[in-house]
Amino acid sequence: MSLSCMFRLLWAHWLWWLAGAWVGLWLVPLARIIPRKVLQCANAPSDAWQGPGGGLEQPIPLARRLWVPMVNASLWAYLASTASHPVFWAALLWASLASTLLLLALIDWDTTLLPDWVVLPLGVAGLASSYAGFTPHSLFVSAASAIMVLGLFGGLALVFKRIKGESGIGGGDLKLLAALATWWGVIGVLYVVLCASVVTVVWSLVWSRFRGLGRQVEWPFGPAIVVAALAWGLLAASSSSKLDADACRGRRSTVLPIVPENMIYKLNDLKTLGNSLNI
Repeated sequence: MSLSCMFRLLWAHWLWWLAGAWVGLWLVPLARIIPRKVLQCANAPSDAWQGPGGGLEQPIPLARRLWVPMVNASLWAYLASTASHPVFWAALLWASLASTLLLLALIDWDTTLLPDWVVLPLGVAGLASSYAGFTPHSLFVSAASAIMVLGLFGGLALVFKRIKGESGIGGGDLKLLAALATWWGVIGVLYVVLCASVVTVVWSLVWSRFRGLGRQVEWPFGPAIVVAALAWGLLAASSSSKLDADACRGRRSTVLPIVPENMIYKLNDLKTLGNSLNI
């Protein structure tokens, strides 16, 4: 894509940039408000759940107030430029999915929690999107994919717990993977889990090396799932969109029929025969 075409896309979707940045500003405080409400309903102390982000008692980093709106605005603008018809509703749907995943990553990073208040509506929205035709599979396939993911990874978690004595994946992670299966199916979730596993290993090693990580702090799997899911979603949006470069330059492409060379010879022979017979 040329530089001029890129600037045209950015200008055409400047409203999506502004809306994404505004929503991103609200994601930062919501990542603290929602887990506090969840812990209050469960009568659990707010300092009982602590992730690498430091828990709910730590002040919100200034850098987070800057990069979250920027990332969310970029996601919204990109998804608006690659959305299929109907453009507005498809773009709004996938942009909402991206913002919800970003919110879950922030919550899990601070508290190792993936609240049902956010995860379960994400799965319901995936089923509704499949019914409305915004996903590449039907409602039945969407629901069946969620059940298969729950059975597959839930069974693996039980086997791992019997062998090692501890669960290899949390209940919130299982629900999140099942919710993602309603959007991308079983194959998409398998790719997400594979990429998320690699991201988790690298991320935890780098964080432990440069920032330090106490033994009492549990490393969450949710942020890596979100990173892998966003990457998979952007890749799927990019591959499914059919942006015409000629249209961006203001030209129309034409398709010329291709006639085999031997067919041309046969047409010439028929023309010669017709002339000799005076047809």
